[in-house]
Amino acid sequence: MKKNIMFYLLICITFSIYAQDSNETIEPISELEQLIIDIQSKVDIEKRFDFSRTSTKEKQLADLKKINSKLKTDLKNAEDLSQRLINQFDQNEKILAELEEKLTLKLGNLGEMFGVVKQVSGQTRGEFKNSITNIDNPARDLFLKNLAESKKLPDLSDISNLWVELVKEIRNAETIKVFKTNVLTADGNNDELEVLRIGTFSITHEGMFLKHLVETNQIEFLPSQPAGVSKRKLKNLQMDPEGIFTIDIDPTRGAILEKLIQKKNLFQRIADGGLVGYVIILLGLAGVALASERIYVLRKVLQSIKDQENNENVSNDNLLGLLINTAKDNINESLDSLELILDEKIQSITPSIQVRVKAIKLIATVAPLLGLLGTVIGMIETFQAITLFGTGDPKLMAGGISQALVTTMLGLIVAAPLLFMHSYAENYSNTIIAFLEEKASGIVANKVKK
Repeated sequence: MKKNIMFYLLICITFSIYAQDSNETIEPISELEQLIIDIQSKVDIEKRFDFSRTSTKEKQLADLKKINSKLKTDLKNAEDLSQRLINQFDQNEKILAELEEKLTLKLGNLGEMFGVVKQVSGQTRGEFKNSITNIDNPARDLFLKNLAESKKLPDLSDISNLWVELVKEIRNAETIKVFKTNVLTADGNNDELEVLRIGTFSITHEGMFLKHLVETNQIEFLPSQPAGVSKRKLKNLQMDPEGIFTIDIDPTRGAILEKLIQKKNLFQRIADGGLVGYVIILLGLAGVALASERIYVLRKVLQSIKDQENNENVSNDNLLGLLINTAKDNINESLDSLELILDEKIQSITPSIQVRVKAIKLIATVAPLLGLLGTVIGMIETFQAITLFGTGDPKLMAGGISQALVTTMLGLIVAAPLLFMHSYAENYSNTIIAFLEEKASGIVANKVKK
């Protein structure tokens, strides 16, 4: 009961104190006091921030000092290790020199043999890599490489194998062999084809020469095949390697083939002549066709005249028959009139005989002039190339010089036969006209006798 009374008294006292405090807090604070409170709170905050930042910097500085100390220790250890390694290296160098000196003393004459074997192996490897026999014997390159680069003395088996490889190469030089291997085609494929190896000189496939790629030990088709090579004989040899055939080989292992491929054929030479060259060729073809036609026609006309001369039946399908019929139609005319009529008939026939014969001579005359024009154009291009690029590279001038020479050549080639053909055709026409004039004079003479 007493405890309950004390509890109630305590509650009443607490409420009274709280009421008193509530009345006190209600009193307003002045602006100046509030400003002072704000400033004081900001100062307290900055002090706490400065303290925190100072603590962080001090901690970082302590960490850096620890790292610096560790790095100095590592550097000192590395320098000590480096010095020890230098000393060890110098010591090893001395030991190696002493061992090499002892090795040289123990080797004696074997050292010279070792050097000779290495030298022969290196030289042989280089020769074998350049040989087409390396295509069907690729494993020997690794053996020769190991023997040439070996640091130890070669044993008897190595020397024997080296001797065997040298003898094999001598044997390969006189052997014709057919085998299958990969060949790089023009479309980039690596096809397995049957090839023919002719000693150490050439390698072919179905009559076509192949090129040996030394760096990769592969073979590929040439960009073009040399002219004048009999593919049929090479094919026959591939089908019958034991047979005896006359074939073309390249003893320089590809050098001559490269030059032959670069050599221009007839069509490439003609192309060097350019537009002027093609014009000359067209004129030449036209001239030959025209001359051939004229020679054929005039020869046929002359033959028909000779046939009429030996035939009593007069026909108008030939010039002599026309002349005879004209004389018969005017047989009653006076001698002078008849002679004049026959002359007029011959004069009317002459153009049909001489037609287009002079055109042959005109073409024969114009062709060399066009060739000269091409020469001038080619020399102009050559001088332009010299002006732009100088005389350091003759290939830059080759185009103009080729055009100059080719057009001149084409002009002369066209002119020479056309002049002969023109002379032949003109001779036929003159013979026909002279024959008709002779027959006309004979007709007039016969009338005088009568």
